[in-house]
Amino acid sequence: MKHIPFLLTIVLVVCALLSSGCTGPAEVPVPAAQKITMTVPVEPIPVRSSGGMNLAYELEFHPSGNQTIVPERVEVIDPETGAVITTLEGDDLDQLWHPASSPPPTREEIDTFTSKMPMSRVSVWLVMNPSSVPDRLVHRVTLNRNADGLPPALLEGTEVAVRKDREPIVIASPVRGPGWLIIETTWPYTHHFLAQITTDGATRVPQRYAQDLIGIDPETGRLASENITDIRSWYGYGKELYSVADATVADTLDGLPDIPTIYSTPPADITTASGNYVILDLGDGMYACYGHMIPGSITVKKGDTVKEGQVIGLVGNSGNSDVPHLHFQIVTGTPSFLGAEGYPHVYRSFDSIGKADQALIDTKTSQDDFSGLQFWEEYPDFIAWYDTPIHREEMLPDNHNVIRLS
Repeated sequence: MKHIPFLLTIVLVVCALLSSGCTGPAEVPVPAAQKITMTVPVEPIPVRSSGGMNLAYELEFHPSGNQTIVPERVEVIDPETGAVITTLEGDDLDQLWHPASSPPPTREEIDTFTSKMPMSRVSVWLVMNPSSVPDRLVHRVTLNRNADGLPPALLEGTEVAVRKDREPIVIASPVRGPGWLIIETTWPYTHHFLAQITTDGATRVPQRYAQDLIGIDPETGRLASENITDIRSWYGYGKELYSVADATVADTLDGLPDIPTIYSTPPADITTASGNYVILDLGDGMYACYGHMIPGSITVKKGDTVKEGQVIGLVGNSGNSDVPHLHFQIVTGTPSFLGAEGYPHVYRSFDSIGKADQALIDTKTSQDDFSGLQFWEEYPDFIAWYDTPIHREEMLPDNHNVIRLS
């Protein structure tokens, strides 16, 4: 499946896709001399969206030697019932697989910043009926060993807790108005969820629950009023951004230029990728990150206290951004777009007014000659509008939803 790189927000994943072989002889346990340990570095916290309850996490592999790990199937199991919740294989698994880098990252890279993988990982995003979310998960992985002339090996992990004892943080809206498109969220194959970043000796997923919010005409579904290549004609450009809670300003960056036309992003590094930004300290180790703001529009500085609903800047197109939008994420541990762990959030309330057809989007974007410009020009054709807005409370908006925020 080919996906248009809609927004190059913050960082692009460096991902090599491994080809999977077919299971031939019967599977055997992994030999003791080739022991591989599976861990879940961050246990999943259930977060509700209109599609169901979301569990997002990573499965990490720790080999005892230098063996190359090539999974051909990953099964997620409810240990209480023995039921297989989902099976990842083929193209789906290829897109979610992060092989350990060869050569591995250096100690200096691991301690500073790298997208190279010290250990192999697979990203898992489950959407379940809220009443069916298990207390624990078990993973069974079939390893392909065709390269060594050996039959597939079966690797089983220990039970992993689903953190029902923890809650997503409930916040107000970072933007307001009748039409906002939500993308790159609640779907496994997004650059937000798949970006694995190693800093300070640990690999994290800072953008696990990040979202891109794009202004949209709630009547026509159009993204821009006139020339779609000109960022100033986009409905979201210049819209006000609001503090999602009473908070203290932890960090800001200003002075980076807006990119005047879409899909003309210059090279960016870790200091410029998020564009002009504001990071708010929400307390309890939680931080709200706003990226890609208009230069000179930021109304706060580090150390300021802000009230929920206070204007802190304007939606722009600075940094590593293809089109005008707000990149928004909640992180925990440290006030950083890339050096912290992503944490789930839900909006206190919003109205769903429509949703784009993901299957139609996939069909269109799989065409070799279908461009990013065409995607945005034709986006109104993807949307099915609801006859009556659907009110939501304490939910994370789903991917390709059109919502009204207040």
